[in-house]
Amino acid sequence: MLPSHNARSPLLKFVLVFIIIALLAGGALIWLRPNDAPPPPVTEHTFENGNIIWTIDAYPAKVLQRNSFKIDVTDRNGSPVKDASIHVKLDMLNMVCGDYQFEMAEAAPGKYEGEGIPLMAGTWKATLTLEMDDHSYTVVRLLRAVH
Repeated sequence: MLPSHNARSPLLKFVLVFIIIALLAGGALIWLRPNDAPPPPVTEHTFENGNIIWTIDAYPAKVLQRNSFKIDVTDRNGSPVKDASIHVKLDMLNMVCGDYQFEMAEAAPGKYEGEGIPLMAGTWKATLTLEMDDHSYTVVRLLRAVH
């Protein structure tokens, strides 16, 4: 006698294989996905002649609105850096979007303030150029902009 053939058996195998493949593909996508955590509102940077603390108020930054950027600059001894020239350029990562440039003004010894306007929601690269004592230093950080 031949065993009876169950018509559901091939369909059941197909469904199980499909589910296993879908789970593996989903796990791989989650594992390979870039980190979605936004960059922090305050970052610290060390350069050849000192230290910079870079703060963005009301973070994440708001699109098409003035956002307050604050920079604290100290020398290697921890003393405030006075009379520096600081420029910031915002450009959006992986997009052909207009850049936004602005200057920072010295609000107090070693404390500089300025306003930047991200043009679209997403992750932006902010490049700070510090000029002091006939030297130029560049610091880069990321920031998140939302509607």
